[in-house]
Amino acid sequence: MARKRRKLPNGTGSIERVKLTPQGKTRVNQYRARLPKAKGRKDIGFYKTYNDALEALINYQEPKPLITFEELYDRYKATNSYKKLSDKTQRRYETSFQRFEEVHSMSIHDIKYSDLQDVLDQMELEGYDKTLESGEIKHMEYSKSSIERLKHLVSKVYTIAIKNDMIQLDLSKYLEVGGVGIRRKKEIFTREDIEKLYSSIPHNLNAMHVLNLIFTGMRTGEYLNLKTENINLDTNQILDFGEKTEAGRTRKMYIHPKVKDIMAYLVDQSKLGYIIEAKKEDGGVYRPSDTTFYKSIYYPALKNARVNKKIPYSCRYTFATIAHYSGISDKALQKLMGHTNFNITANSYIQDLDDYIWKEFSKIK
Repeated sequence: MARKRRKLPNGTGSIERVKLTPQGKTRVNQYRARLPKAKGRKDIGFYKTYNDALEALINYQEPKPLITFEELYDRYKATNSYKKLSDKTQRRYETSFQRFEEVHSMSIHDIKYSDLQDVLDQMELEGYDKTLESGEIKHMEYSKSSIERLKHLVSKVYTIAIKNDMIQLDLSKYLEVGGVGIRRKKEIFTREDIEKLYSSIPHNLNAMHVLNLIFTGMRTGEYLNLKTENINLDTNQILDFGEKTEAGRTRKMYIHPKVKDIMAYLVDQSKLGYIIEAKKEDGGVYRPSDTTFYKSIYYPALKNARVNKKIPYSCRYTFATIAHYSGISDKALQKLMGHTNFNITANSYIQDLDDYIWKEFSKIK
């Protein structure tokens, strides 16, 4: 006669033998362990023996709740130390936090070192555009202290997580901060990269936007705001697309033969009157923000073309490099790039110079 097992102590849960599956087949593991009512009577699994099920109940620990990077940042903002910060410092933290958009919804347990370091590297490599008193837009490098704010933000988030016994390792300690004086090499797109982008277009339409940026040298903001009405396919010109400065108002770009068909296609497909538009799930279209462009258009286009990740400003670097080594003069290149370093003589012959620039620009193969 089988020995009757003792009733389990209150709060332990229950063990039940279930011989058959819902389909009527004999189970290999027939002992079901179930948590007590206080814990929701949840099944924790089926086990081969009664003792295996009992051991599982005794040693059961509730899994740690998933908590995201954004939730931890919100907890930090609720602390007294954050509330005592000046409005200016709080705004800087908020700006830094927005740069980590890719990890906002990720569990703190799933975030890898590279997820965080990539954000710092991108800020360092992209830099920013500054309008000088002369009206020229100059590309600047972020200082080390500016990039270091991102590391400080991550440190605050990880400190909250460690204090609440969610994690043990503080990844912020290992983040490397670059900036002015610690400049990394700027990458450009190679001939092979460009060929891959062209070849991928049939299954990777967003590659067209990357190629347009490469062959126009436009800043990302200029391209996102480019209206189709400013694109003249008959004269191969793009007019009035620059920033609202002296340089921007007079800026003109020529459509290179290698992207003319792409421009024509995008102009024809435009619904809102802009060169770049994104599709909604319901089939509608909208104008993408900078973040959406990077996350959903630019970087996926590189990935689908099997091109190594390069920041959007690499397109502008590539344009300048190709133009320079193709023999375009500095004066013509400055005009194409939208710079204002012209002497009086050059400005006096602006119409003649336009024709000259077009001939020079056509040298790019």
